[in-house]
This record gives sequence, structure tokens and C-alpha cells, in this order.
Amino acid sequence: MFGKTQHDRVAEQAEFQFRQRALTSLVNMRNKQLRESLDDRIKRARKGGAWTDLTRAECAILHKQEKAHAQEQLAILQLASARTRWQLTESRRAMARSRRAMARAQTLKAASRL
Repeated sequence: MFGKTQHDRVAEQAEFQFRQRALTSLVNMRNKQLRESLDDRIKRARKGGAWTDLTRAECAILHKQEKAHAQEQLAILQLASARTRWQLTESRRAMARSRRAMARAQTLKAASRL
């Protein structure tokens, strides 16, 4: 059988966990953007030097576009997060199967010596 070694599986799980934490962070950031009111967004934009010459109506249009884009990104990130969660679960299951198989092999080897 040409499977992965225990070390490979542990490294894979660490990568999945890291990716999951990163995706969770991005989801939280997008949720924060979606909760931001128009007035707060205008303050933040003007503080950063953007939207200085725009009317409130123009700012509202831009804010609405940003929210729509953030919602699209949020949906994509949530899908990626679900996939990563599934991959991590599958990796853990494979590792548990591998451990059981190794224990079974050791048991059979010890029994054959008797």
C-alpha cells in the first residue's frame, strides 16, 4: 500500500488547521464590513483620504457596491471553510484508520511469535 506516512498526515492536518484559522479570520473581517453602517464607512474612508470629494449619495452607492462584493466574498470564504473542515475531518479519520491498522499488525505479529 502506497499511503501517506504518519508524519505526512500530521503535517497535512497542521496545514488544514492553519488554513481553517486563516479562513475564519477572513470570514470575521467580511462580517465586520457587512455590519458597518454608511456613516461609519464614510468616516473611515475620509480618515484614510478616500471619498473626500464625494456626496453622501455617491458614498451610499459605493458602500452598497462594497457590501455586495463583501457578501460574494463571504459566500466563497464560507464554502472554502466548509471544504477545509471536511478535509481536516477526512485526514483525521485516515490517521485513525492508519493507527488501528498498525495496532492490528503489531497484535498479529505478537500472536504469531507465540
